[in-house]
Order: sequence, then C-alpha cells, then structure tokens
Amino acid sequence: MSNSDLTVMEQEKRHNPKDTSLKFVDRPDDITLDDDPKTQRIEMSCGHAVTPESLTAYCRSLLDRAQYKFQCPALKNGTNNQCGAEWKYMEVRRIALLNQEEQNHFEETMAELAAAKYCEFNSCPGCNSYVERQDLTNLCVRCTICTADSGSKHKMPLIASLSYMWKPG
Repeated sequence: MSNSDLTVMEQEKRHNPKDTSLKFVDRPDDITLDDDPKTQRIEMSCGHAVTPESLTAYCRSLLDRAQYKFQCPALKNGTNNQCGAEWKYMEVRRIALLNQEEQNHFEETMAELAAAKYCEFNSCPGCNSYVERQDLTNLCVRCTICTADSGSKHKMPLIASLSYMWKPG
C-alpha cells in the first residue's frame, strides 16, 4: 500500500458544513461517546449524534454479525434502554459518507443477508453457486451450472446428486 493510500484512509470524513439538510451538533457522539470539539457530529433521524466514522464502523459491525437492519445503539436519555430506532440505509449511506467500496460492501452484504432470510436457497456444494427450490415440497433441484458442465439433461434429487441435505437458508 502506498503512502497516498494510507493518507486517504486516514483522512476524516467531513460533510460540507454549509449543508442545511443536515443538523450539525456539538454533543458527544452517542455511539463512541467521543466529544472532541474538532470532530464533526451530525444528528440522526432519531435525535442521536454520530460521526461519519463511528456510524460506518458501527453499521459494518452489524453486518459482520449478520444483521442488516441498522438500529440506533444509543441509550435513551436517563435510562439504560437502547434507542433502537431503525435507520434507513439511505440515511446511513449519506451521513456515514460511504465511499464506493463501502457502498458495494454494505449493499452486497445486505442483499445476501436479506435473501438468506426471505428466500429458499442454498449454495451448491459442487460449484458454490446458489440454487433455489421453486417447489418447496420437492427436494429435487437442478444446479444449472453443474448441469451445463456435466451435460446432464435430467433433474436429480439434490440429496443424491450433490450429496447434500437441503437445509433452509
């Protein structure tokens, strides 16, 4: 990694202070509790303050734990209860100032996690592509990639053809 790459990575993400669509605040960051006066903090829709960096790191940690809904971790005033307000991805993306690489990572991870929850699919052990059961009462699934590679024209039970037990995502 070159020095210029390190400099870009170390640079603080900053919003234009003249952006009137954002509410800049002087309160501590409600995720990290950082209160450095030089750090730019913005109020989220739930009323809690974050920095672009803390928001990015927090949301990335949620994705790393297979959570694709972003909920505010801040404590409600005077209580030990979490805020729990759900932040829309577009708000997170905008306030966190996600770069293209971060956006790609977030969006791909969110799509995979949502698909795993809402779709009936699994990874083919032969080629690692995804196969989906169209008929949930039938364990026969044909992997189109393995079928094309082997030239097989018939549908085989997933268990027999791939030595794999179908397990819901």
